[in-house]
Amino acid sequence: MVLVNGVKYACERCIRGHRVTTCTHTDQPLMMIKPKGRPSTTCEHCKAARKNKNQHASCNCGKRTNPSQ
Repeated sequence: MVLVNGVKYACERCIRGHRVTTCTHTDQPLMMIKPKGRPSTTCEHCKAARKNKNQHASCNCGKRTNPSQ
């Protein structure tokens, strides 16, 4: 795994073979490694409100940081 500016990269062959952490192939094209887990469905504003008010509601305030949501 190659670390560039805090972002992890590995070659496509190691990603497909589940060997990302041991990849040292700098001569091959590198791909960015996606973070684990599901993407968050709530914006940061609603996430903070959920922690402070102990309120569990879906995000519909329009302050989402990800435009694809």
